[in-house]
Amino acid sequence: MRKNCSGFGFVALLLGIVTIFMLASCKQAKVVEKPIETVPSQTNAEQKTLPAPGPHPEAAVGVPEVSKQNENILLVYRHTGSGYAEAYGFDTYVFRLLTDGSGQITGGIAYQRTIGGEIEAVRYNTSLSGDEISLTASSPGEKSWSDTLKLKENRVDVSGAHKMVATLDKALVFSSSDGNYRESYSTDPAQKDLPVEIRKGGSLMEKGAWSYPETGKAVYAQTRPEDAQNAEGFQISLWYQDKGDFRFMTEGPEPINEVYATGFASVLASDHVLVNAVLLDLMLGDSRYLRPVYAFGISRRGSGK
Repeated sequence: MRKNCSGFGFVALLLGIVTIFMLASCKQAKVVEKPIETVPSQTNAEQKTLPAPGPHPEAAVGVPEVSKQNENILLVYRHTGSGYAEAYGFDTYVFRLLTDGSGQITGGIAYQRTIGGEIEAVRYNTSLSGDEISLTASSPGEKSWSDTLKLKENRVDVSGAHKMVATLDKALVFSSSDGNYRESYSTDPAQKDLPVEIRKGGSLMEKGAWSYPETGKAVYAQTRPEDAQNAEGFQISLWYQDKGDFRFMTEGPEPINEVYATGFASVLASDHVLVNAVLLDLMLGDSRYLRPVYAFGISRRGSGK
């Protein structure tokens, strides 16, 4: 009997060990939580660049994109008026202009922007002799024209295909040779609104001023004193960047233009600022809508601010 009891005790002990082992194995395993893996944030270079505010006439919308090449100044001028593209077969000019080492404009080419690419429209060349600059413009199949710019201190006299006088002190002034007609665009930073007056025979024909509704944006409004409904006035909305790029659009009762200009501010801040403003005026045309922007650029001395 003692021997049998020992056997039973051994069996009971063995069953107890097995039971303890089974209970231990049934306990819930401890879960070690790993930290949630986060997706590395994109670097500034990897992040998608947001488009600059303002119009983008250089963008590829049914036509090839316009990008800067080896020129010093790139200006994309899109006519947004109704029917322009239908009448001429295109609506955008691309101006690629060059400067010399001193920052003076030396020439360039204007292209028509088409579905097939850029087609040369006008070639501009300048030559300097003493205190005179000759500007010639030639177009395939079109009659060439030329102007002579006589340089004086803070003054340029233009003769040839165009006749005018331009001066620069605290205002950029374009006037007729006899002084009867005069456009004065303030460039004085002390005058934040940069007032504009256009006079003929002493009478005020039009006036304008700049305002600044938000950071990086300026708005120019030009009106006629007797035009109570502002049927003949226009407004320029301009966005300017730290590097001096300009984007602006002009609207009257109907849309007029959309413009992108890079390298613009630097030539309006060089030692040849007046000559450059006159050359731009002669090359680009559309003076009514561009002269206020020249004065704005000069007032900022190229900072774009």
